[in-house]
Amino acid sequence: VALIVAAAAYFVSHAVAVSGVQRKLDQSLILTRRAIESEIERFRYLPDVAAEDARITAALKAPDDPSAIAAANRYLQAIAAKSGAAELYLLNSEGTAITASNWATCGSFVGSNYGFRPYFNDALSTGRGRFYAIGVTTGKPGYFLSSRIDRVAPSLGVMVVKVDLTPLEETWKAAGVPTAIADRDGVVFLSAVEH
Repeated sequence: VALIVAAAAYFVSHAVAVSGVQRKLDQSLILTRRAIESEIERFRYLPDVAAEDARITAALKAPDDPSAIAAANRYLQAIAAKSGAAELYLLNSEGTAITASNWATCGSFVGSNYGFRPYFNDALSTGRGRFYAIGVTTGKPGYFLSSRIDRVAPSLGVMVVKVDLTPLEETWKAAGVPTAIADRDGVVFLSAVEH
């Protein structure tokens, strides 16, 4: 009888402990998910708002006008700096960057074609796009949010913001929380664990 009571007590305490751990993991997952969503969604408005500026309209209408392009470049540079976005850039209907916040750097997006990126094609077809990827120009990961600009007839463009998620990784590292985020295929793309 004593053995049965001891075994039952063990299994009950084990079940309670597992349930407690599961509850903590679920709460941690909810908080982590909300932190990621909040970080991304705070930039969701940016492509739409930036695209409303007259300098963007002018650059889209006259991509061969150096003064229009220069004004748009300076505008995007200022907006990216004030908003905290990693980069902000304007693509033409073929996916080529005609202006960018990083126009004055050696890694400028201007002239690069991103027509193969899902965020570009999704924006063209549905009005909006989003995609997490390693930057082909910078080699740095980021979350890309895009919006179609179709009011500048006959020109068509896509405004893109690149969001840097490494501050989240740094927060997780500083908190000592071994967190990793994986995609549907199990590929880890964000992690607080040093590799």
